[in-house]
Amino acid sequence: MNKDILDNIKELPQFKLLCKKKSDLLKYFESCNRNEYDEIWMTLHTSLVEYISADNLIYDEEKSTLLFKEENNRQYLLTSILFVSIYLQYLHNKTQKKGITFEEDFQILFCKLIEIQFMLSYKEVRLSFGKCLLTICELNIKENEFTNNVKINLLLYLLWKCCHIEGKGTDITKLKKFKDFCKYINWGISERTTDSFYILCSYTLNLPKFYETSDGKIFLSHVWSQNESIAYHLFNKFVHNTAVLAHNHICHYSEIIYSTWRNCSEDMKETLYTQIEYLVNFSLKCPIKIAARFRDVLSIFHTNKGDKDINRLIFKIYDPVIWRSLMCPNWKIRFNATCIFQLIYPVVDPGIKDINYLEEMEKAYNALLDLSEDKNTYVLQATAKCICYILSELWEIINHDKRMKLIDILINKFLKEKYNECVRVEVVLGFCEMSKNPMIRKIILKIFDRIKYLINDNSLRVRKNFIMLILNLQDYLNDTFSYDIDFNELIKKLTKDFITFNVQSCIKKMSYMKYEYHDKLKNKEMYEYLKLSTNLISYSIWKCDIKEQAMKCINLLNEYPVLMICISKFSTNVNLIDRYKLSSVLFEITNSKLKEENNFIMLNKTNQDIQDKHDKHDKQDKYDKQDKHDKQDKHDKQDKYDKQDKHDKQDKHDKHDKQDKHDKQDKQDKHDKQNKQDKYLMMDKNYNKNVYINNNINIILESDSNLKKRYIRYSTLLICIANFLKPRNEEEIELCYSEEIEEFLKMKFKELYFVESINTIMQPFYFKVLKNIYLDYDNYYMNIHKYSTNQLNNLYTMKNLYLCKTIIIPLFFKWKLLNIYIIEHLKFLNISMECIIYNINKCISNVHSQYYHLNIDKHTFQVIQQNVIELINIHKGYNDNTNNLLSYVKNNNISEHKNNIIIKQNNNNNKNNVNTQNRHIHMSNIMLDYNELKDATINKQKELNCLIFLSLVVKKKKYHNILFKPFPYVIYNIIHKFNNFLLHIFHNISLHNFELPSYFLSAYYKGGNKKKDTENLILLILYNKKEIKLYIHIYVSFFFLFHSYCTHNNILYEWNDLIQNTSKCIEHISNIKFKNEIQLKLYNVTSREHIHNKDEQHNKIKWANYTSSIIYLITYFLDMVEYTIGMKMISIDELDINIMTYNLFLFYKCYQIVCDTEKEIKLIYFTVWYRIYSFIICMLNLGYFEKKTQIKLAVLNTFFIFTYEFVPNIYIENFMKKFACIIKEKDIFQNFLSNFKNNSEVLNYMSNNQRSKIQQVIDKIMFQKEKIKHKT
Repeated sequence: MNKDILDNIKELPQFKLLCKKKSDLLKYFESCNRNEYDEIWMTLHTSLVEYISADNLIYDEEKSTLLFKEENNRQYLLTSILFVSIYLQYLHNKTQKKGITFEEDFQILFCKLIEIQFMLSYKEVRLSFGKCLLTICELNIKENEFTNNVKINLLLYLLWKCCHIEGKGTDITKLKKFKDFCKYINWGISERTTDSFYILCSYTLNLPKFYETSDGKIFLSHVWSQNESIAYHLFNKFVHNTAVLAHNHICHYSEIIYSTWRNCSEDMKETLYTQIEYLVNFSLKCPIKIAARFRDVLSIFHTNKGDKDINRLIFKIYDPVIWRSLMCPNWKIRFNATCIFQLIYPVVDPGIKDINYLEEMEKAYNALLDLSEDKNTYVLQATAKCICYILSELWEIINHDKRMKLIDILINKFLKEKYNECVRVEVVLGFCEMSKNPMIRKIILKIFDRIKYLINDNSLRVRKNFIMLILNLQDYLNDTFSYDIDFNELIKKLTKDFITFNVQSCIKKMSYMKYEYHDKLKNKEMYEYLKLSTNLISYSIWKCDIKEQAMKCINLLNEYPVLMICISKFSTNVNLIDRYKLSSVLFEITNSKLKEENNFIMLNKTNQDIQDKHDKHDKQDKYDKQDKHDKQDKHDKQDKYDKQDKHDKQDKHDKHDKQDKHDKQDKQDKHDKQNKQDKYLMMDKNYNKNVYINNNINIILESDSNLKKRYIRYSTLLICIANFLKPRNEEEIELCYSEEIEEFLKMKFKELYFVESINTIMQPFYFKVLKNIYLDYDNYYMNIHKYSTNQLNNLYTMKNLYLCKTIIIPLFFKWKLLNIYIIEHLKFLNISMECIIYNINKCISNVHSQYYHLNIDKHTFQVIQQNVIELINIHKGYNDNTNNLLSYVKNNNISEHKNNIIIKQNNNNNKNNVNTQNRHIHMSNIMLDYNELKDATINKQKELNCLIFLSLVVKKKKYHNILFKPFPYVIYNIIHKFNNFLLHIFHNISLHNFELPSYFLSAYYKGGNKKKDTENLILLILYNKKEIKLYIHIYVSFFFLFHSYCTHNNILYEWNDLIQNTSKCIEHISNIKFKNEIQLKLYNVTSREHIHNKDEQHNKIKWANYTSSIIYLITYFLDMVEYTIGMKMISIDELDINIMTYNLFLFYKCYQIVCDTEKEIKLIYFTVWYRIYSFIICMLNLGYFEKKTQIKLAVLNTFFIFTYEFVPNIYIENFMKKFACIIKEKDIFQNFLSNFKNNSEVLNYMSNNQRSKIQQVIDKIMFQKEKIKHKT
């Protein structure tokens, strides 16, 4: 047996087979003696050395990676590690009280593995070997030099794993668990393990995911406190990073240094003291902005100065330097020292006696007085802030006379600084902070008359902050304070300031643009002004009874509707109860006003009126051209509508000699198409906010300006009511569910009002109010719930999409009903996906325009049902119903076949009938009955409804939990199946050269094999643009959002295969070859002749549908390409943009040849052209042109060839400008543009108009570049 093992180890195939028989190998290890182990390890070591010799390795200097030349060498190394891990598992299973001692040969082998895995750049090698390291450290082993080395390498492995891009929080937890292994490291000695440990530890300071976690902080502080050598290594990295770190991350650094100082040994105290002393010096002597960062690092010591040890540390470090720094001639050091002095005041030795303590307090107080006499503006600003902070925090321990003296300095000195705006601003802000201290408010109230002149200060910032002080005092003090203030004057002043601020911001933004500074201005200041103004205005509204409040709101709304909306949205000084009362009054007024005679039209049902007006408008516009059509019978018109498109295209050239009739027929087609577009709004064009609603409203309101004014008034009023009803925080949300509030809402906001608004122009605004009413759906079940359900079930009509997205879906989410609809639609989408996969292998003869994949017969249903059962079997355990279903399958002998399922039934057995019923109950979780699926027409409506609904739901993050949680394996199944569908389609298209029938390209074609023209057509399943767009949108959204959801919730699925399939899809698209490629590029559409043969015309229609479907599949698949590359799942260097864009444009050329409608040709052209435009820009931003730029610029040649003369110049110019800005190798790009006029490979395929258009744009770009050069 031992000889067989040794022979198997030498050869890779036998070695891999040996390791697969894990149970046999474990039994063999039990029977081995020590000599046999020695032979195994020596043999394995010898073979391993041969496989990993230097001759078998290759080093890539560009990527700095060491790899094997051949895959077999890597596989042997992985198999060797697996073999060792099985042996370690045997030792782990073997219970031993005594410590384990490894054989010497095993130690030699394992050290060799440590060495080679450390050198190689294979992630899987390190991961598999890391498991061996973990297993050894969990064994009861005797400590020796070997085990110490293993423990150090375990730390290195865990550190590497934490630093890896795929590192997780569990890895950091394991690292903290083994932190005591640090004692085995040879600190300060330069060797491989020590140097690597230093580098990896310092690298963790660059990773927020590491130092933000508590385990990461504990590990770093533990390592820091081990030895002076590592402490200074980490400190140097710590200091360097602090200077460039984001401000919100500095607090984590602060916690690390604090924890290190707290937990270090006495031997390391002095080292930490020295390092903190360095930080103090940095906070004093660095430039102001950098010093502020180091103050933030030290802030944790300043805020905990109540602790005796910390207070002693602060005094020991700061006392020698702070007083000298406060008197330094350099104003920047004085500024930094003042900022620190504010935090450590009064800097008194905690062990000092009472008499000396008072002397030290006096010294600190005198230092404040000296600082107040400083001549530097910035030091005065810091002093003002320092005094305000000290008064606010230490009010009780400062003598009364000294307090008043400091306040007097603030009022009579700092607020009198006419030319130092920043000083006055700091004082006012300081008063705002001091007003939060109850003991200081009365003092501020007494001195208010002395500072109220600041409302007229020259500085806009002073005035704004003073108004903030007034609002704070109003909140904290009694109502009598507001009687002494003229709020109308404040409102006027603030309105003027708000306008001034906006003008200044615009000027500032324009100056940024002038210098090509592209950072956006923050809107925080603007929001503060808006919030202040709304609160000020609302003071004048709320100080009266409820009726007067409502009247003031309506009066303000009539004059300034937008301002009233801002007040309802941003005001924070009105509690929820008062807002609800006001809302109920305003709602009652709105309902009564809308029922008045002159406003009643706004509550009229508008759908029928709008349809009549549409018909009347169309008839009037085309009356002269369609006289014959208008006299036709309605039934004939309906029949014609159903078959019109196919009939027109077949008979078009047969009626060529009857031109008049042909013209009328063509106009009839346009008319029918227009009616259809009016009836079903296109999703991709009219999906913008309120498009459908606005179309209806404009028809009614355009002719009546008074009605339009009233419409604006009452719609704005309803928006304000909705804003008032919306809770502002979690406390208000809890209050909304109280019994008193619910009873109040039931009484004031009855269902009848909302029902009356349905199908009226006021409906969106009434439903916006309904959305913010926190009542259960039981209160609106009779009508609103039914109406909303009907709207969600009729999304396929493309009406009320915006209403469903913004109102009904959030409403159902609040009512906790959305999960029902999500599950139902997921079930149907899963069935639809199963049907697509079932049909992709059908024969070519099924390629026709009437094909539909959801024509489900009983056989198809059985196959789908079988697939669902298999799906549950594979992913069992996700819900309780799965186990019941599986037990039913087992107990009732369900025979599973490839294409059908046979259920053995016993009609005489009642128990079996019960089980069958239970089966349907369980299967209904992710399956529908056959009776629900047998009607293809209804299936088509359900499919479109399902796609639209899920595309709306997946966009909102708050719905993801109820979307992904119930049946995660169904989501994965949908992603997996559609991924395979795309791979199948693109693979089959690339198998043969794409060839159009010859008679489309040449008028001299006479005869030929018609069957051969269509033999390479494949069944695409999806032919409709809308369906293709929605399917791919849902697929891409599910792929990335569900992937993130699984990662966050530790749900394991296989994603690598899906990513590889995506790479293969890209490869297949690039591999598509076109027969007669040159003819396609040079084909002139204007010179073609009409085809009169009916069969050929019908064939042309089929080819147009086929090519357009391929175009849409590739066009929308580019979304997946962008996401996978953007998420770094696929390397951008593997992509050849030029071939992809070239093939997509050639498909367009094919469509251009077989399509007769110029409008449709242009529509497809702009769809393709603009998608390629955005795709290339996306790849440019992702760094596609960073390497081999000259080769990759070939994509521009393709882009120019297919950029026709009717493309607006502005798009081409923007495209070229973005190229010029982002591409790094400017000279190569400049030479490319300069030589365009000599590029015969491109110019030979372009028309004269194209050449001149492109050259004109290039000349303009070049001229602008030259102009900039001359200026500089």
